[in-house]
Amino acid sequence: MADMQLRDKMKKVSEAAKHGNRVPERSKNAGLVVFLIFIGCGIIVMFALAIGLMISKHFIGAAVICSIAALLTYSVFKMMKADNIGQL
Repeated sequence: MADMQLRDKMKKVSEAAKHGNRVPERSKNAGLVVFLIFIGCGIIVMFALAIGLMISKHFIGAAVICSIAALLTYSVFKMMKADNIGQL
C-alpha cells in the first residue's frame, strides 16, 4: 500500500514539474544540468575506483563497483529517455 502512495506522489510531482507554470522552463533545465553533472562525476569516480581496484588486483571489488556504475549509467539513460514517470 505504501508503494502505491509513493507512486501517486511521484506522479503528482512529475505532473507539477511538467505542466506547472510556477517553475520557469529555464530553472527546470538548469536543475537537470546540475543533476546530470553530479551523477556524471559520480559515475566517473566509480569507474576510476574500479580501474584502481583492478590495478591493485582486487578483481571482485572492481567487478562490483563497475557493475554498480554501469547500472547507474543505465538508470540515468532510462530516466532521460522516459517522457513521464509511467514509462519508468
